[in-house]
Amino acid sequence: MDPISALAEKLMRLPGIGPRQARRIAYALLALGPAVSRELALAITRLGDETAQCERCYRFFPASAQAKQALCSECSDTGRDASIVLIVERDTDLDAIRKSGTYEGRFFVLGGNIPILESDPAKKIRIKELLAEVTRAAREDGLHEIIIATSANEEGEYTAQYVTKTLEPTTLPAQIVITSLGRGLSTGAELEYADKETLRNALKNRG
Repeated sequence: MDPISALAEKLMRLPGIGPRQARRIAYALLALGPAVSRELALAITRLGDETAQCERCYRFFPASAQAKQALCSECSDTGRDASIVLIVERDTDLDAIRKSGTYEGRFFVLGGNIPILESDPAKKIRIKELLAEVTRAAREDGLHEIIIATSANEEGEYTAQYVTKTLEPTTLPAQIVITSLGRGLSTGAELEYADKETLRNALKNRG
């Protein structure tokens, strides 16, 4: 396979990149020159070497290769409200919530959502890890509320229902309330694209 096709094939693994876009990116890199390609390659290498995944919430966060701590800044911050956990689909959703400046609790990243016709939902999200974290937080942190903040579309709603049903055998005996984002998010909206005011209202009016 020639270098252009080889790069295009790898770029197609990224979300939203099809064959045409992948080849356009490959040709754009050639046009920009070898210096830009080297800078991009270095940035990708640094991404792997200087990024860690939190062992508690599963978000990716900056961490040097020499000192990759187990917990991210949110999970290790004793000033955050550990009695509330907000569940999101992806790291980009977590970033959107953080930028809204209206939430001071802990997070958990599911790693995606569940397609409506998926035959094995447990393979699509970190449901086992979530169960383990909820059990730990209930025992150690006095967890009393779980906010499910999935996107306001069909897959997001289906994911929220699956998560709620799966958690109930653990949350009901422990009297942990499960809530969801309230009015503010329009139907069909993806969380990462919502503005600060929309997210602020959705968190305020959760129920």
